[in-house]
Amino acid sequence: MITPTPTVFLPALLCNDGLYQDVIDALAGQIDAQVVIASRPRIADSVAEILERAPAEFVLVGTSYGGNLAMEVALAAPGRVTALWLMGCDPGEWPSDAPDLIGNLESNSEAVIGELTEIAVHKNTAATTRYKSMAEQIGPAIGVMQARALATRADVRTRLAQLTMPVLLLWGEHDALVSPSTGQALADALPRGQFEQLADCGHLPTLERPAESAALFGTFLRDSDRR
Repeated sequence: MITPTPTVFLPALLCNDGLYQDVIDALAGQIDAQVVIASRPRIADSVAEILERAPAEFVLVGTSYGGNLAMEVALAAPGRVTALWLMGCDPGEWPSDAPDLIGNLESNSEAVIGELTEIAVHKNTAATTRYKSMAEQIGPAIGVMQARALATRADVRTRLAQLTMPVLLLWGEHDALVSPSTGQALADALPRGQFEQLADCGHLPTLERPAESAALFGTFLRDSDRR
């Protein structure tokens, strides 16, 4: 009998467990899933919360903001994170010329959610609807705290060699927020990085292309167990 792999999922900014639900359902029996919505205004505080709630050893999955958290968690506790799956995240610091996401969320969250949806999701009506629903459920107050943590994140590029566990980097071909070239560079900087790209997909692979995402992750987990 196969023992399901403990797997912790960290959603993107303004997202909840709906971001991963299709993948979790597809891999029922292979993974024992836990979704943690981190919302502390400092990355370090969210990392501590995640490690407190996570199993002793686990696979860690993160998308965008959740991917930045995942890298920090793995750096803080490399002995506990047995494998990583990262999507749409940038290991560098927040760009100085980036829009004022915090202020815009505080002043007009509805407009920000609309803009983020158009940028994040690539020509997928169902995924657009689900993203907006998740953002409304999370709400601007939590979104602001997540954005504050994201905007003050550290540059971890010089520390990536410390992440010696297997890492799957999955990017949408049309990711307009974090380019596939960033994902490829991240994979190249990791000792055991594996880069995959999904056609006709934007910033949120598990929402836009769940079947393909689940298949790639399932294969990655099986291969990781044999390494």
